[in-house]
Amino acid sequence: MSALKRSAHKIARKFGYDIVSSASARPAICGSEAILGSFPPFNQYFAVGRRENYFIHNGYEARSENAFYDDTANSDQWQREVYQFAREVCDRDALRSVCDIGCGSAFKLLTYFEDLETVGIDLPATLNFLRQQWPDRVWMDANYEVMPPMSAQMVIACDVIEHLNNPDHLLAYIAEINPAKIVLSTPDRNLLRRGTHNGPPGNLAHCREWGFAEFHAYVAHWFDIEDHFISSAAQCTQCVLCKPRC
Repeated sequence: MSALKRSAHKIARKFGYDIVSSASARPAICGSEAILGSFPPFNQYFAVGRRENYFIHNGYEARSENAFYDDTANSDQWQREVYQFAREVCDRDALRSVCDIGCGSAFKLLTYFEDLETVGIDLPATLNFLRQQWPDRVWMDANYEVMPPMSAQMVIACDVIEHLNNPDHLLAYIAEINPAKIVLSTPDRNLLRRGTHNGPPGNLAHCREWGFAEFHAYVAHWFDIEDHFISSAAQCTQCVLCKPRC
């Protein structure tokens, strides 16, 4: 690979996408994959469903039993930009305490918020790992009943909501914490691979996945949305900045 190509690939990786040369890209073999009808009609990208379906369009099939996802081996391979964004909001608004719900390995929490007061919330199996690794930090069980020991000014729930059978429990818990700002992220189903529009999700650890319009409607039912954007097209991540209603 030439120096120019190496430089181009380095820049591409930095900004979350890759470069594929026309010489290396091969078209699909005719008949190996159906193209016609593999995506929903255009207008369905903007359709939302009923409140009882968490605003996901009618006919969507959720997964009632999902597999456990162990994040303790991960660092910042996923959703790094969501935490960077949350840190920028903290700095802009002088927020000094962070509650990370579904913190996983806590690598991103402690990388971007080490100088702030933090509490990480996750499942018991993950808590054992966290308490051994960072005994001086606050870790809590994700039972959505006990409030954090400090007044959390920022709450992050990064790619958590799609794992929950009843996501209302998570948003009700965040509303009870009553932080100044909330950052939520979840995959945008419309950016994922074909065949997931009507569910169930291709990822066995996910109960359901929202399209952009559906997730906007769902979050807006609970909170005031300040910003909603695709934070990483390469990872199909949508991110919402919101706050509790006064």
